[in-house]
Amino acid sequence: MKPVAVVTGATRGIGRALAEEFAKNSHAVLLVGRNEPALAELAQQIAATYNVGAYSVACDLATPEGCDKVEDALQANGLYCESLVNNAAMMTAGHFQDQDRDTLLKTIDLNLRSVMDLTRRFLPDMIARRAGGVLNVSSVEGFMPVPYQATYAATKAAMISWSRALAYEVMGTGVRVCMVAPGVIETDIHAEGGAENSFYARYLPRMTPERLAEASYRRFKHGNWIIIEGWLNHAVVTLARFVPGYFLIPTSGWFFRVRDEKGTAAEAKPLPHPDTAPPKHDKS
Repeated sequence: MKPVAVVTGATRGIGRALAEEFAKNSHAVLLVGRNEPALAELAQQIAATYNVGAYSVACDLATPEGCDKVEDALQANGLYCESLVNNAAMMTAGHFQDQDRDTLLKTIDLNLRSVMDLTRRFLPDMIARRAGGVLNVSSVEGFMPVPYQATYAATKAAMISWSRALAYEVMGTGVRVCMVAPGVIETDIHAEGGAENSFYARYLPRMTPERLAEASYRRFKHGNWIIIEGWLNHAVVTLARFVPGYFLIPTSGWFFRVRDEKGTAAEAKPLPHPDTAPPKHDKS
């Protein structure tokens, strides 16, 4: 059995940069994502560039079956998870009542349930070997309430709390549990979530995935529980701790509200009156 770093959401952005950072430091990698051709191409590129083993598995981690496929891929290739990088995530933006229910539930499944599922699968063996670690990619949004990205921020807040608690539980076992909280990164998650014109995405400085990955890997190896890179992100987290909610939440809402290209704030869609709404599905 050969050790490998399992990196989820590895085809682009932070996940791709972290996969390359681990490979650069002589770790074999198992790339996890949904785009099978892109994963295979990246695995070939990493293997050729860094002279390490590079494997891939295409699956939907928002489902329990997707997590099963990760474990199956390890066994099929004679690998074990030495480091787990929980990076895969999705974000939705807009008024909560306007967002698709299935998409909201999938956000929770991908951002949180799959993280706990994969960690529960691989952490016991790490503890038994007294080596390895888990790196959870959260967000500075997890340190505050975020109107118009409420579900995404809530999943990241839960990840932060859970990561810190788990880091304490594994103290003295030789295993690291670390959490990195990026700010605005040069990725397409903002556009995919519908927030490309929100003021935070338009006006706040963006960090490159490569810079974040380098700092995250280095501090992960040092065992830092919480990894925050960049002075602005440190300032945001500090302010979120001490600024009263009656000021923090409206300010956050102003930055994160969905807007059009002209900067006009999007309004909630009008809802039908309950007396005229179609009947709900009868589950009886």
